[in-house]
Amino acid sequence: MPLTPFGTSLGVGLMGLSFILALAEGKEVKPSNKILSRSLVAGFIWAAFSLLWSDDQQAGIDALSIKLPLLVAGLSLFYVQWNKSLLVATGKAFITSTFIAALVGILWGNFVEQGNFSPFISHIRMGLMLALGTGVLLLRKKWVLGISYGVVGLLSVWHTQSVTGVGMIAFAMFFAGITSAFKRHRATTIVGGIALSVLGLAGVFYLVSPTEFDGELKTETPWGGKYTHYPERHLEENGNKVWVYVAEDEMRREWNLRSEKKFDSTDEKGHSVRTTLIRYLTSLGVKKNGEVVKAMSDEDVRNVESGFTSIRQVTHSGLNLRLDDLRFELGNYLDGGDPNGNSVTMRYEAFKTGSYILKNKGGISLLTGVGVGDLYGEMKIAYAETESRLREKFWKKSHNQYLALLIGVGIVGLMIWIVTLYGSWIVGGDMGRLAWWIVALSCLAEDTLETQAGVTFAALALTVFHKWKS
Repeated sequence: MPLTPFGTSLGVGLMGLSFILALAEGKEVKPSNKILSRSLVAGFIWAAFSLLWSDDQQAGIDALSIKLPLLVAGLSLFYVQWNKSLLVATGKAFITSTFIAALVGILWGNFVEQGNFSPFISHIRMGLMLALGTGVLLLRKKWVLGISYGVVGLLSVWHTQSVTGVGMIAFAMFFAGITSAFKRHRATTIVGGIALSVLGLAGVFYLVSPTEFDGELKTETPWGGKYTHYPERHLEENGNKVWVYVAEDEMRREWNLRSEKKFDSTDEKGHSVRTTLIRYLTSLGVKKNGEVVKAMSDEDVRNVESGFTSIRQVTHSGLNLRLDDLRFELGNYLDGGDPNGNSVTMRYEAFKTGSYILKNKGGISLLTGVGVGDLYGEMKIAYAETESRLREKFWKKSHNQYLALLIGVGIVGLMIWIVTLYGSWIVGGDMGRLAWWIVALSCLAEDTLETQAGVTFAALALTVFHKWKS
């Protein structure tokens, strides 16, 4: 899974072949967990059945091919007799491959462009896998390996700027710690851990939320010009308000004397030099006037020309910059700015659009969904009807798997998935429960079952790791 989509498809194919051979030879066994096995199969069958009311048949077939691991896992992992040593080897192979993939990304990844530290698959899926691998090693009390793996995992998600990955690895470490230390009070401590996670998310939101401007505003620059102030705007850089103390006429004149990239042109990233300069000076904590621009160092001028909007892009890296991005995204969105290309605000727009579909469909469509083939089509229609601020190339799915299921395959499909989660939960086992949490939580912020890597990871995480006892 972490190394190659072809290898993932091949592995799923071989699993499916094992079931066919067992069936042909009459060697199939009774499933040890009928709820989980049957709900996995039922989820796929219901999705296939929804093709009957899908307008886009080809999209439906493509979606079913992605969801095929659910069917394969429900059949091959429960109706075929698996050797315990093979399952242990599978777990070890998973940990080894994720470690290698993360290490390759760290050693040969691009330290500038986000995502290049995960060269094989999505950095979001990679973060989920690294979280599970970290927790499994710690639960098996492989302390040296677990800590080493965890460090590599954290370095990987730090440089891919995956907030989800960092949160999941932290949760896996916490889960392993409390499970090992407080076996008798495990349920209480896990609930406490979830509460702490919610508080942690609230803390992150507080950190990236803009503050109210407090203070007096002078109207005149040192050169006698006039400042423009918009203290009610939310956008900040490095904790400073962007749209106060701006004297554009002075800035334009002095900047054009310092740089060949003129004030009203674009920087090397294709963004407005005007906006980049204003944001960069704000990050330095200085006023935006001619005197300040004239005194800028050559390095600062070059940074603005290169498209750096904050001094922190020079002094910080990894997740620090991702938090800065989140601050910008939120402030920019609240100011009525463009949400395009910003992951959090695009997710919000997608969630709003998905909610709009549910409100307007109702009736039978709410019960059965619009059909597995029409999920994306309905989202595109809803984006247009709601006059979303997102450009068409960013019209994505809901980024919430529970909402996506409700739209695509309705209440019936969502309930089947909840039964699947229930069937996995009741099996028990420390590693199985950890895998359960990672899958269930990931579905809140991602379309986990809408990609090959995501659905394969979910299917195996909910089944295999229960069998690999700690």
